[in-house]
Amino acid sequence: MVRRARKSLVTPPERLRVGPFRPNAFSSRLHSERVAAVLGMALGVAFTLCFITGVLSHLIQNPPGWFTWPARPAGLYRINQGVHVATGIASIPLLLAKLWTVYPRLWTWPPARGGAHVVERISLIPLVSGSLFLLFTGIANIGLWYPWLFFFPAGHYWASWITMGALVVHIGAKSSIVRRE
Repeated sequence: MVRRARKSLVTPPERLRVGPFRPNAFSSRLHSERVAAVLGMALGVAFTLCFITGVLSHLIQNPPGWFTWPARPAGLYRINQGVHVATGIASIPLLLAKLWTVYPRLWTWPPARGGAHVVERISLIPLVSGSLFLLFTGIANIGLWYPWLFFFPAGHYWASWITMGALVVHIGAKSSIVRRE
């Protein structure tokens, strides 16, 4: 009796499995774990470079007592900012491709297969929302458009720490897939 009740909670009736809930609704190889992993690695490298250059820029603009920035070469800060902006812009198509690749996993059934899976899914909220926030505000900053009510450097700086923390959690959660293949 308990087993039958549990099974009915886990498996939806076939008549409800329409659209993205159908078995094999997303059968393209472009939605595979391998493609997601390759895009994730590229996105991770871009985000890490963006994070490092952003923190360095923050230290240059708001130096603590222990930090000094060399006066020469004069264009060093320009190179730092160029790498920051270039990797930020390069992250946009990478993020969109990654989200498109992993989108079908939102429709898997059951939505949560256990406690670890629930934690993994919840940890995606700050990662995805932080990534979208950083890229949107960064592009808006390039265009000198500020439709929000917060100071851009502070908001961008703290959102980057939250997003990178979520990225570390995500990498830890996905490490079992890397070990498996």
